[in-house]
Amino acid sequence: MRTAVGRAVRFVIITGLAGVLLAFVAVPFVALLGLTTKGGADSFLELPANLTVPPLPQASRMLDAQGNVIGYLRGEQDREIVALDRVPMVMRQAIIDIEDSRFYEHTGLDYKGLIRAYVTNQESGSVAQGGSTLTQQYVKNVLLQAATTKETKEAATEQTVKRKLREARYALYLEDHLNKDQILERYLNIAYFGDGAYGVQTAAKHYFNVDVGQLTLPQAAVLAGLVKNPTAYNPVLHPQAATVRRDIVLDRMHELGHLSDGQLGETRAMPLKLNRPPQAVDPCQLSAVPFFCAYVRRTLLADERFGATRADRERLLFEGGLTIRTTLNPIAQTAAQNAASGVLPPGNRVAAGVAMIQPGTGKVLALAVNRVYGPSSDGLAPNRTTDFTHTKQIIPLEETSFSPGSTFKVFTLAAALEKGMPPGTTYYSPVCYHSNIFNNPRAEGSTRPRAADCFGNADPNEAGLYSMTTATWHSVNTYYIQLAEKVGIQNIAEMARRLGVTSCRVQDHTSALKQTCPSGGIGSLDGSAVLGTNEISTMDLATAYATLAAHGVRCDPQLFESITQRVGGTDRPVAYTTPKACRQVLAPDVADKVTSVLEGVILHGTGAKNAQIGRPAAGKTGTAEGFSTASFAGYIPQLSIAVTLADPRSPTTYPLLNVQGLKQVYGGDLPTVVWARTMRGTIDGLNLPVAAMPAPDDSEPNPPKEMLPDVVGQNVSLARALLTAQGFRVSVQEVGNPAPAGTVLAMNPSGGQDVEAGSNVVLMVSQGLGPQLRWDGRTSTLEPNTATVPTPQSATVTPSPTRRRGRSLLDVLSGG
Repeated sequence: MRTAVGRAVRFVIITGLAGVLLAFVAVPFVALLGLTTKGGADSFLELPANLTVPPLPQASRMLDAQGNVIGYLRGEQDREIVALDRVPMVMRQAIIDIEDSRFYEHTGLDYKGLIRAYVTNQESGSVAQGGSTLTQQYVKNVLLQAATTKETKEAATEQTVKRKLREARYALYLEDHLNKDQILERYLNIAYFGDGAYGVQTAAKHYFNVDVGQLTLPQAAVLAGLVKNPTAYNPVLHPQAATVRRDIVLDRMHELGHLSDGQLGETRAMPLKLNRPPQAVDPCQLSAVPFFCAYVRRTLLADERFGATRADRERLLFEGGLTIRTTLNPIAQTAAQNAASGVLPPGNRVAAGVAMIQPGTGKVLALAVNRVYGPSSDGLAPNRTTDFTHTKQIIPLEETSFSPGSTFKVFTLAAALEKGMPPGTTYYSPVCYHSNIFNNPRAEGSTRPRAADCFGNADPNEAGLYSMTTATWHSVNTYYIQLAEKVGIQNIAEMARRLGVTSCRVQDHTSALKQTCPSGGIGSLDGSAVLGTNEISTMDLATAYATLAAHGVRCDPQLFESITQRVGGTDRPVAYTTPKACRQVLAPDVADKVTSVLEGVILHGTGAKNAQIGRPAAGKTGTAEGFSTASFAGYIPQLSIAVTLADPRSPTTYPLLNVQGLKQVYGGDLPTVVWARTMRGTIDGLNLPVAAMPAPDDSEPNPPKEMLPDVVGQNVSLARALLTAQGFRVSVQEVGNPAPAGTVLAMNPSGGQDVEAGSNVVLMVSQGLGPQLRWDGRTSTLEPNTATVPTPQSATVTPSPTRRRGRSLLDVLSGG
């Protein structure tokens, strides 16, 4: 620092000369403004001496869990601040020689330069030279940086004596409080180098794709030449002008003795050569994990804990120079991305989204989509585009994109077990089940509710007796509708919310909800929701299944290990509150019982073909109505992964038909293949040990006893309807008999006794005698005593103890 006496002497000199020199240098026609020498000195003295330097806008960088840089989040100014010792001497010398060759000699104002500029300006009749030092240029940039309005920005760049006086005043202040290297470092970090690049480090990367420390002489000369006019000398837009300007810098360095004749000639002969990295308006497009990058950005900008207003959050995130260490695991991310893109390569109309969460912590380990992050080639929105390679929609996070299908049944399962219903709870589950509680899906062609409306199974062969366990293994819809009737839709929805589903579509259906969730919620009669018709996000699905893997401990998705900001030389934590702590939301024994049932889906059920990974695991397949969506969610104690497939244009309009050689895509098909590949790749990459899981549950159906109605003597159509309505299966055997055609002659088992619910009942039905119209509409020519009566394979002939209980097969055969 200079002495107080030196400063006083210099101040006297400057105040005496400022009005003359600065006025004439800056504006040759200053006399027209009425500014006198004394007026210039007075204005100079009235200016504040202390320059407030705001923090420079600087891009925030994202790291994965291992500390690797995975992307940057930047605003209008792309800048990365570096210390002067990282800037090579050739770059320092080039900028000093062309901009302020006496930088290390003057005291903030270069009087020789001012006089030289004054003479030049007088000769040219215009402002040909400004005479500004690097210190003054730094001051100008600081004032421009601090300007927040149009007026203050214009004031920072206006060609007036007042601005020149202000810059001179602040330059003297800085020279008293900083050494030359500190000023040079600040200048190199604030200067604009054109094409959106601020600071020498960003400029080096932007034009030559190198760290500033690797800059060569010709590269340094190009950058040094840019600061005078970043637009006119932009080497991307004006390569010829940039080359001429580079050579001017080289000539100046040679003139000042910093380049030899050989160096000058050799460097001037080199063509301008740029090596620009890929450019994008959206910085997440340049990230190694673009969808995750967009997830981080979206999360922070939406969280008021990160800043009171949207503008505050944007300023902190894009200009705060944050270091955001995320939970992303590069091995898990690679496994997820390889699986999604390997099973359904980019360009496929079907989008595959993968979300992976660590149970017990909520850490998001991976987020992958089988697309390239970026705008569509045709410029259309995701629901209209024909570009199936690119998308900026973060598919696993969009709750309105997909229906979970039968993966949602896990919430009914958990609610039933919590209520105390045993896994062996048994129902007869017909092909089509008409609920007297829920709104039934309309039968084909139906315009209003009627008895034919019913819930159906995916496979007509699924009708039969099921326990809670076996119905889950085989994903039997008509079983789960009956189970939901006992549990209640609102209890199921509450269980989904408790385990981690945040979607609007599982919120209580109220008028107030519509204000925040236009898509509505879930109603008490919404039976279809049990089968997964209400959309939720893939991330929610992974979160809920992670809760089960963690024995009922819910952890909301956690993206950040830490967020810090460099202040001075210290990294300080940003005042940001992380999500709620993990909490027990389901009793461990209930959660483990759910797991024990879900293990059977992989061992024996719909996931058996593709979900086995060589160690215990639990999961559930899901196929939405009309094959609009297919999904699989599953876990081991260390990992929870959800996979969803659909055409994002419109899952219902473009169902999963004829995809990758499959006529129809079920949850146990491609989604399960993606899940298993992701799981195996992550397990192998992280070398995860086999962890214990609850023993698989194998509860078989335990059918209850029900009274079998006696239908002997009734018309077969009415008898069949009565029996099937009570859950019994019916088969018919025809015999010649004098009774009117279609009359039930006997039944086995006999009516009026307790039998297993859902049992098969054989009805012996008269064909009548002689040519006549039979009960089924056909004609019969049987004569008396010529009929042969087949014995049903599934029936045992048992005489009825009383006539009240109906005639048995033996009665019919004996003519009794």
